Amino acid sequence: MIHISNLKKCIIGIRHIVKILVILIISAILILGIIKITYKQTYSVSLNGEIIGYTQDKVNLQKRINDYINKGNGDNIAFVELKEMPEYEACLLKNDIQTNDDEIFEKVASSGTTYYKYYAVTEENEEKAYVKEFADAESIVNQLKEKNSTNSDKIGIVEKYSTEQAEYKTVETAVTELYKEKKVEVAQTKTQTKPKATYTGPSVPTDLGVSLVKPVSGVISSRFGIRSRDNHKGLDIAAPKGTAIKASASGTVIFSGYGSNGNGYSGYGNTVAIKSNSSLTILYAHCSALYVKSGQTVSQGEVIAAVGSTGISTGNHLHFEIRYNGRQIDPQNYLY
Repeated sequence: MIHISNLKKCIIGIRHIVKILVILIISAILILGIIKITYKQTYSVSLNGEIIGYTQDKVNLQKRINDYINKGNGDNIAFVELKEMPEYEACLLKNDIQTNDDEIFEKVASSGTTYYKYYAVTEENEEKAYVKEFADAESIVNQLKEKNSTNSDKIGIVEKYSTEQAEYKTVETAVTELYKEKKVEVAQTKTQTKPKATYTGPSVPTDLGVSLVKPVSGVISSRFGIRSRDNHKGLDIAAPKGTAIKASASGTVIFSGYGSNGNGYSGYGNTVAIKSNSSLTILYAHCSALYVKSGQTVSQGEVIAAVGSTGISTGNHLHFEIRYNGRQIDPQNYLY
């Protein structure tokens, strides 16, 4: 009888515990239901330590902000710099309070600094005209060259970034303002005979210390030496745009980029310069694409760029230039 009495007590105790657990579970469900009806899961958004709003989709909001930083939302914007990025913290928000993604975005955007990208057309390193697109700057350079403007070899292109928009000019206006016509002097007594152009380079090839291979196959469109309009410092080999350019000799890339007065390659467009030894540097200019970077070591025959018509150029070709102890020498003493 004693054992039966104890069993009954245990059963009664278990029933009480089950009732209490059921009550607790029901209470929790009710509380969660009330919370769900009253509140919604969201994120508070802070900027510089101050809450500026709430969002339910922080992933899409941050993506929108990242896109704005990378592209901006206006004409000719290069990027937007933000000193502080927004911070997110999970929280519960009453259902009657609305999230404000658009307002948050506007506040973040207004805190940034916008940088505009454009191009300056220079004459002897002095900025003369501004255009929005590189193609417009290149068109100005090419038109001045086609018109035989006396300053065409002094014209360059510089990529600019600024927090303010520049005053842009049309291609036609810039060409008109920059064009300089050659002055023709009329002899008063007798006709002057123009001296015959002569090649002033070394009479025999210089020992470069390395053997060379042809950088590209094509037709020679302009040779080294004095031409009707200038003294050509290299050899031009015409070839289709995109044709692979190979390193004529192995060495270290000392420059890979767009030529300007600031880096000493004004008018050369996209250029690669490779130093093969202490005396020898070889240039590959007017490229449409560059495949190597400064400081990189390249092997002879390695593809380093592609033929193009960037810089002061009227057609697709490779400008191949050999500099020995800083002096340009005729590449045809060694190749072609």
